[in-house]
Amino acid sequence: MPLLLQVGASAASHELPSGYGVSLLQSLLALALVCILAWVVLRFFAARGVGVGLGRRVKVLERVPLDARRWIYLVELGDRVLVLGVGDGASPTLLKDLPKDALPEPAQKRGFLEALEARRSEGAKRSFEAERSVELQRSVEAPRSVETEAREEPPRPEP
Repeated sequence: MPLLLQVGASAASHELPSGYGVSLLQSLLALALVCILAWVVLRFFAARGVGVGLGRRVKVLERVPLDARRWIYLVELGDRVLVLGVGDGASPTLLKDLPKDALPEPAQKRGFLEALEARRSEGAKRSFEAERSVELQRSVEAPRSVETEAREEPPRPEP
């Protein structure tokens, strides 16, 4: 116990850093901690289905914005799929009523990494094709330049 008091006494003799920089750092660390905590809590509850789709018979399959105030919704209702037009301040309009089997499967979305890899491979393919065309052009031009040099060689005077 006396050791703790001595450590506390020595700590009191040293001043803690203060100023705007320290306050800013403390605020940013607190903000980061709150954001991480909120993310963890939301993930925890989302994994257990809390707050997601209270109705079990109605599911919103997709929402596509047409402009800032109008959307098209695909809503699954039992064995039917409804295509609804929704506008700002207006009631939803039924555009189409389809059987569930009539909808094709949605195309798989590429993630960021897949898109990046595809872009990278396209770039590599383009650079390979560009290098190949330069090589072909050089191979075609090389014999011409040799022939041209042979023709341009000045005639030798006869002795």
